[in-house]
Amino acid sequence: MQASINTAVFANEIQAGNSQLSYLEKLSDYPIDNIEVRGELFSKDTKDEELKDIYSLCKKQNWGFFYSVPEQLFKTNEVNPNIENHLKMAQKYHIENLKISLGDLSEVSAEQLNSLKNLLNQYDIKVTIENEPNDNGILKNIVQQIIKLRELDIPLGYTFDSGNWYWIEEDPIDAFKNVSDAITVFHLKDIKDKETVMLNEGATDWKSLINNLSKNIPVFIEYETSEQDLPGQIKLVNDVLQKRDSN
Repeated sequence: MQASINTAVFANEIQAGNSQLSYLEKLSDYPIDNIEVRGELFSKDTKDEELKDIYSLCKKQNWGFFYSVPEQLFKTNEVNPNIENHLKMAQKYHIENLKISLGDLSEVSAEQLNSLKNLLNQYDIKVTIENEPNDNGILKNIVQQIIKLRELDIPLGYTFDSGNWYWIEEDPIDAFKNVSDAITVFHLKDIKDKETVMLNEGATDWKSLINNLSKNIPVFIEYETSEQDLPGQIKLVNDVLQKRDSN
């Protein structure tokens, strides 16, 4: 396995007017397995064409195609009404995996959850929920909601964001121990004083987290870096993955 890239690594340049596609094209010679684009970084006028071109690039490079939806799946007493549109979009552009923040399902009815289950089962697209850096993402809540979703057999994976725990005063190592069996995608960050930093400059024992992941779980670099620093960050992750996978 090799590292994967979320376009958060280029966030500043993209927000300044450059496309996600233009930066993904620069990754063509990099040793990576998957890419994840971010819904909020697309321009509405060019999104359709850009997604088509990103799919073509993924096909050419043999990359997995992931998409981060900047919304919550559950909104206290309802399932996000946009979820079917997101699934249709993923199907149209051959996106394999949608990631969406968990939200709060405490008052979502059993009928609504069953409807969601039926909807997800209609699509050959993996959908993962992610822990948020707010009250919804407190470890106790995450554990309870994962258990509830599993009991109802709702086909949702789980994206573990190693950085989001810091902003809600939680320990990512403790969180990992409690939810590791549910993780299907891993978002990697290193954090120092609640700021994202380069790997090995923060408080996160990120190597330990990766070493304790199941070997089939993709590891996404998901923090802003420069074009100059990115190759070194990828190498750090790939070195750990290679050593882990060779044992």
